[in-house]
Amino acid sequence: MSLHISAIVALLFLSAFFSASETAFTSLSFVQIRMLEAKKGKVAHKAAHLASNRELLLSAILIGNNLANLSASALTTTFVISTWGNNLIGIGTGVLTLLILIFGEITPKQVAMSHNMTIAQVAAYPLQLFIWLLFPIIKAVRFVSGLITSLFEPKNQQALSLETLMHVVDAAEDEGIVDEYETNLVQRVLHFGEAPVKSVMTHRTEVFSIPDTMTLKEAFEPIVGSGFARVPVYHQSPENIVGILLVRDMLEAELRGRGDRPLVEFLHQPVFVPENRKLDDMLGQFQQQKLQMAVVLDEYGGLSGIVTTEDIVEQLFGEIYDEHESGTVQRIKALSDTSYIIKADTTMQQVKDDLDLEIEAADLTRTLAAFLIEQLGEIPSEGKTVEFPFGLFSIASMKGKKIESVRLNLYSPSH
Repeated sequence: MSLHISAIVALLFLSAFFSASETAFTSLSFVQIRMLEAKKGKVAHKAAHLASNRELLLSAILIGNNLANLSASALTTTFVISTWGNNLIGIGTGVLTLLILIFGEITPKQVAMSHNMTIAQVAAYPLQLFIWLLFPIIKAVRFVSGLITSLFEPKNQQALSLETLMHVVDAAEDEGIVDEYETNLVQRVLHFGEAPVKSVMTHRTEVFSIPDTMTLKEAFEPIVGSGFARVPVYHQSPENIVGILLVRDMLEAELRGRGDRPLVEFLHQPVFVPENRKLDDMLGQFQQQKLQMAVVLDEYGGLSGIVTTEDIVEQLFGEIYDEHESGTVQRIKALSDTSYIIKADTTMQQVKDDLDLEIEAADLTRTLAAFLIEQLGEIPSEGKTVEFPFGLFSIASMKGKKIESVRLNLYSPSH
C-alpha cells in the first residue's frame, strides 16, 4: 500500500516538473534567451539551447507529462480496486484528477511564470537526459505531428519586425522600465538607418554662404555675424559650392597678418553626397573621413542643401542649441490634448513617433512640409488643409513660398 502511494506521489511530482518546465521554457522571451546565452556556466547555455529548439523540447515535455499522468491514473485505479474494490473507482479517479490539477498543473505553472529563467536552468539537464532516453519515440511523434500541422501552418511566417520592437519599447515605458526620453531615443535609433540625408539637411534656401571673390577681411564680419564655424563658399552662384571655409583658419590667418588674402587660398575641398544617402551611412562617412559638413546634391546634380554632424546627432537626441541660439524652439508644441503646432521641417517619422499616428512607411522619410506639398498637389498657402483618418493638417504660417509651421487637430476615436 505504501509503495503504491509513494509511486503515485512520485508521478505527481513528475507531472509538476513537466508542467513547470513547459511554462518556464515557453514563456522565455528572446531577450531572456539571449541573457541565458550570455551567462557564464553550462547550465544557462544548455537552457538557452533547449529554448531555441522549442519543437523538440515541447514534444518531449508533453510526452513526459502524459506518461506521468496516465501512469498515476493507472496506479490509482489499481490501488483503489485492490484496497476498496470497484465501487470507489469513480471517487479515486476524481480525487486524483483534483490532485493533478492543483499540484501537477495549475500551481507549478503559476510558479514557473514568475521564475521562468530559474526553473528553465534547473530543468535543463534532466530534460536533456529525458530527450536522449526517449529520442526515437519523440522523433516519431514529431514526424506524425509535423505532417498534420503542416496542413495548417501559414505560408509566410512573420519574423521579428521593427514594428514589434517598437511595441516592446512602448510596453517597457508603460511598465515604468524606461522613461519617455529613453523611449523616444530608442525609437529614433531604430528608425535612424531608414531616414535619408534630405530629411535633416539645411535646405539650399536657408544655407548661409559667401562668394569666393572676397578676401578674409571682407568675409570676417558676415561670417562672425552668422555664428557658424564652417561656411560654404560659392563661385559666381550660390548653387555652385566650391569649398568650405573654417573660422579657425580665418583667425589663424588674421593673427599672422594674412587678412588681405583671397578666400580661395584657405578653402577645404567640399564633400558631395546624394540627398537619398541614409543617415547611418552619412555618419559613418563623417567619422571615417573626419568631416563635419557635406554638400547635398539633388538627382540632377544641383545643390539641395548642407548636412552637418550636428544635424545627424539631433536626429537621435533632439535639438542641440549653442550659445548663440535661444533653445526655446519646439518642433512639436501641444496647444491642447488634441491640437499641436508642428515645425514644417520636422520629419514625418518624428511626427508619427511623438504623436503615435498611423502613417504609411513610405511617407516617413520626408519632412512634414514635403509630405503636405505632395498631398496638396499645388503651391501651398496659409490656411490650406489636408485631411487624414487621424486628424486635419492645416498650414499655419508661411515664409515666402515655404511652409514654416503646421497645425494638427486630432480627431476623437469615435470620429
